[in-house]
Amino acid sequence: MKRFFIIASIIALTAIAFEISPALADNVLKGPAPETFPAPENCAKCHNVSKIYDELSQSSHDSMSCLECHVPGAAQQDKYKADERTFCRLGYYDGHEKWIETAGNDVCLRCHEDRELEFEGKNCWECHMPVIGVDDFVLVKDKKLPPTGDNIKAHKEFPHSSHVFKVHPETD
Repeated sequence: MKRFFIIASIIALTAIAFEISPALADNVLKGPAPETFPAPENCAKCHNVSKIYDELSQSSHDSMSCLECHVPGAAQQDKYKADERTFCRLGYYDGHEKWIETAGNDVCLRCHEDRELEFEGKNCWECHMPVIGVDDFVLVKDKKLPPTGDNIKAHKEFPHSSHVFKVHPETD
């Protein structure tokens, strides 16, 4: 009887895993480990986003790297066409070349789980990362060369969300 219960439990757990995994599979991207990427200040140099790096380095999140919130293009390439890859895709690395793409506030709530119900219905960045101007994101042909002249593959413009992360934006 005990053996039957164990086998039935294993079958049930396997069935549950197969039911859940297709839903999660859409959010899982494969890509290189973060330690293979350059330091955030070097990301800023090559992608022409020095303003973002400067803001981040002066914020309460100054110890974080870009990849703690953003899914790199190298992880997006199996799921998205080249023109659909964007640094605005949020997510995090979960080991063994597994990136988890998130939506909405999920990327913030990984660390700030106590804030989940505080402002229900709003995205965290609406208040804590206000849009100020435009960022000109540069894609280069050869990552070993500077983002100038013939080495520029493309420019992508995005609204500039401040990376200062104001704690109390309505009073700052």
